Amino acid sequence: MPAVRKPRLKARVAIEREGRILCVLHAKPDQEPFWCLPGGNVDDGETLIDAAVRELREEVGVAVVTDGAILIIDGPSAGAVEVIFRGTITAGKAEISADSGDAYLAEAIWIAADTLPATFRPAALRELLERPGGLRQLPTIDVAAWAG
Repeated sequence: MPAVRKPRLKARVAIEREGRILCVLHAKPDQEPFWCLPGGNVDDGETLIDAAVRELREEVGVAVVTDGAILIIDGPSAGAVEVIFRGTITAGKAEISADSGDAYLAEAIWIAADTLPATFRPAALRELLERPGGLRQLPTIDVAAWAG
């Protein structure tokens, strides 16, 4: 019998300011460091949007609003399904928070969309953000309408 797949569900937020994307560096001792968008696991009983807002507050100390999902990634090899939102900061200054609960977050910086590092994950999003128009040109899906 094949193994049952039980992926984690993650919510991340892409935020652009003056052509730069807010990125966080994950540096775990057992793997190569990589850059990604801030965000993380959706808790039981939490909506995707609530998780995205909570994760950004916890990881980088900012309040955000989202205007829709721009990408859904099913990563069986990573054991996760990620929903990536486009968002805007409404309060706070983006920096790693001591209260993040993630000991592997090493840095939070703004990186030009057209120079995202090769270690940026997911690669499919890096390719989309590097296109002319960057984050602004990506269509969104209103996931708030999915609530039942």
